[in-house]
Amino acid sequence: MKLESERLIIRDALMSDAPFYFELFNDPDWIQFIGDKNLKSIEETEVYLKETLFKNLQLGGLGFFTVISKETNRPIGASTALQRDKLAFIDIGYAFLPIGRGNGYATEATKLIIEYVRSKFKQEKVLALTMPENEKSQKLLKKLGFNYIGMQQVFENTEDCVFEYIF
Repeated sequence: MKLESERLIIRDALMSDAPFYFELFNDPDWIQFIGDKNLKSIEETEVYLKETLFKNLQLGGLGFFTVISKETNRPIGASTALQRDKLAFIDIGYAFLPIGRGNGYATEATKLIIEYVRSKFKQEKVLALTMPENEKSQKLLKKLGFNYIGMQQVFENTEDCVFEYIF
């Protein structure tokens, strides 16, 4: 999969992205708002990516995607489009390194992912999840036209805010 906007390229994650994902997964905001993957080396990240990329291949266009700045040709963030067992619709997600925050990249990338899900999977809506304390992410979702629909336990030991975007 490859999507493009004026400033970004979004493509399937690659094994060569392991150094970037190691940095992203160990970013304090990732750990606080998404969860600690306990990956302590690039090698451990490569093993994690290998398992994730294999699963992505089986998902027919869903999965983990790398967001690249056209200006620098370097990864600055990640986007996801996943079908979770406990959700009736695909949910999208995003995370950016500090260098990719505050410039509208998450908004730009998420618009591309929303359109990708709408056109490829023909669903009536897309969902997004945030931890209750992740106010910045909730603000972004509302800016994009998502509506808060309630709390749901999708992951073990947590309840998340669920937002929906109706096409």
